[in-house]
Amino acid sequence: MNSSVSDFGDSRRDSWLEYLSTLDWNPGFRDASSWSALLRAGSLRVDPDLAIEEVAKRITATGGTLNPGKLKQQQQRAFQRACNDAIGQQALVKPQKLKFDPDKLKSVAAKAPDVDVQWIARHSPIPPTEVTSRQFLEHLYLPGEKVVIFSVFESQGQCVYEVGGAWQPPLPDGGPNGVWFLANPVDGQEHPNPRLNGKLSRRSEESVTSWRYLVLENDEAPEVEWLAALVQLPLRIAAIYTSGGKSIHALVRIDAATKADWDAKCREIKPVVVTLGADESALTAVRLSRLPGARRAARLQELLYLDPEPTSISTFRKATL
Repeated sequence: MNSSVSDFGDSRRDSWLEYLSTLDWNPGFRDASSWSALLRAGSLRVDPDLAIEEVAKRITATGGTLNPGKLKQQQQRAFQRACNDAIGQQALVKPQKLKFDPDKLKSVAAKAPDVDVQWIARHSPIPPTEVTSRQFLEHLYLPGEKVVIFSVFESQGQCVYEVGGAWQPPLPDGGPNGVWFLANPVDGQEHPNPRLNGKLSRRSEESVTSWRYLVLENDEAPEVEWLAALVQLPLRIAAIYTSGGKSIHALVRIDAATKADWDAKCREIKPVVVTLGADESALTAVRLSRLPGARRAARLQELLYLDPEPTSISTFRKATL
């Protein structure tokens, strides 16, 4: 794996921390320095919580009074501004044509020759065979968060599952075409979708309450090679599961601050994952994915790996440390 893959955000974070030391944090300059620091953090895709923490340290270290609410609002505005600027720059550049490279995938997979479905399951922090569909949702979403469940793809969902709720609707356990869940949590309410002439929807971006996850789907790459590549990537993989067909999905935690931030983080990893076999058309922020534990006709949408608190240290690296 080349350094551009294995080092993902580290060099950008270090560059940003060096930049902070060049700013003036004395009285009269703190607001301007805080804005500059957060704007640069947004441009470099620094984790928003880390950005707030580091800026807060510099404010208090020079005798300033910390206002957490104000700092959070400043961070959100700065990250939104940085994302908007990045989108504007992207529009001026001809998009790079991405495509699956079987030889590249084979080369990467060869570095983890022992990885297969059984290897994945053995290295899952939570044993996948012991997890029901309901437990899968409880592990990955916070109390009070809502997830839309679908057994009819074109619908608005057959139920809204509220994590930790006093009453839980029965989850569909299967269907002719399987069962899906909306990867990012929603408020459960219908909102006008401006991209569909105001049609009411509870599965559009207006309903999303957290831009936490990104879904990787693979239809072209050989199963074992795709898995061997996935476990080497420095991505925060929360779950890996089958579609009940030929695809294997990976749920990646990115914790984006906004939809624009989600788009920017997706663009950062897209060249790597598409080259290795991820479906580029499936890299959307409002995405349905297969619900593990349910059935697609007679076939199980099987959970292979579950890690509710994933880190950017790859599963393969952790296994070999």
